Amino acid sequence: MKRTLLLFLLLAPLLPADTLSIREAWELALEGNPTEEASIARLEQARARLLQARGAYQPRVDLTASGSRLEYSDTQKSRIPMAPDAAEQYNAGVQVGWVLWSGGTRKAQIESLDFSLLAAEAGRLDSRETLLYEVGRAFTAAQLARENLLIAREDRDFQQALLEDSQRKEKAGLDSRTDSLNFEIRKLSAENALVAQQAGFDQAMHVLAALLGVEDDTVLPEPDALFTQEPDYQVPDPVKDWPEIRRNLPALRQADLDLKAAQAQVEAQRGQLRPEISAFGSIGVEREDDPNFSGDDVTNTIGLQLSWNVWDGGILREQVQELEAVSTEIEAGVRQAELQARSAFRQSITRLISSRQSLELTRKTRDLSQENRDLVEASYRAGRETLIRLNEAQRDFNNAGARYAASRLQLQLDYLDLLLSMGKLEAFLDTWQPEENVVE
Repeated sequence: MKRTLLLFLLLAPLLPADTLSIREAWELALEGNPTEEASIARLEQARARLLQARGAYQPRVDLTASGSRLEYSDTQKSRIPMAPDAAEQYNAGVQVGWVLWSGGTRKAQIESLDFSLLAAEAGRLDSRETLLYEVGRAFTAAQLARENLLIAREDRDFQQALLEDSQRKEKAGLDSRTDSLNFEIRKLSAENALVAQQAGFDQAMHVLAALLGVEDDTVLPEPDALFTQEPDYQVPDPVKDWPEIRRNLPALRQADLDLKAAQAQVEAQRGQLRPEISAFGSIGVEREDDPNFSGDDVTNTIGLQLSWNVWDGGILREQVQELEAVSTEIEAGVRQAELQARSAFRQSITRLISSRQSLELTRKTRDLSQENRDLVEASYRAGRETLIRLNEAQRDFNNAGARYAASRLQLQLDYLDLLLSMGKLEAFLDTWQPEENVVE
């Protein structure tokens, strides 16, 4: 209900002040992205295969009924002169077959498919984690594009203000034409950068909309601003916390369950080398000339059957060998996946620590650059500083602002990487709200 309401609100006409949070983007993606639908369908397929296998424990019951009329040929009638011209035959019955022992094949097959169902459930969680990660990256890219757009717009406004001031001074004979041309050129350059940043922002929003699965004509609100403070989340210990992460990481859980399913398949194939015992029975009626059955027409059969393939040229045994090799291959893949997952976990922690340090440095640089630009601007207006120095200070301020925004972006991306490496993006969905902080 909550997601449906949210979707309705976002698809409704939006006010310019509306913004989209990363939580809302994640919820929309889980609601509308086709990837989620596909993962649900795979889960249903696995569940259906398991139910099919369980059906092998049930008896098989078949109902039959038939009626036929045979017209004898002249040749047949010539052999038996007293035979009628035609004969009618009617029968009906119930046949029951029940496998009592299948050499353990059914049990192992069900066990394998049970593991496969659990693996599909883990795969769905992993698919959701990947989807949330991709949405998070696209959302953060849109946030950065929005920040760069704001920087370009502020630079344009700054150059416009200086241009107007210079033009006033030029008319009063207090400033040269070269200063006005300088600011006009820089204003045009800033407007050109603004056009490019607007295009970049629009592209980022198109990418985000595709991941959210919204309609082409839907206008998404702008993403919330990048956070200025870190989310309240403790960095895990790469050694102490890994065992628990290893147990709960959806991708590794899926790999472990796939291995167990493959091992159970080996046992199921071994069951083909053992005898099978089944019971069977039938009851039916059979009558000539008309279908008016009576008790005298009833027949019944009951029996027990043992079947055992003692030699088939070694085909079944080689099939067991093949499945054992498949299981060994999957086991090696599980070990490789674990090594890669642990490496990704450690790398994400290293990058996050580095991003924290970089953010603090770029924040200080941005603040100092702004203070320097403001001082140089005041000095320029007072005639104590050159135009070249003002241009340089403004350029440094723009670059520092862009690097600061990029550092905030990188920190958010590194949090996404860390949560993905731990398999906790979805669990963190309701607690991560860095966009609620106010941009400085």
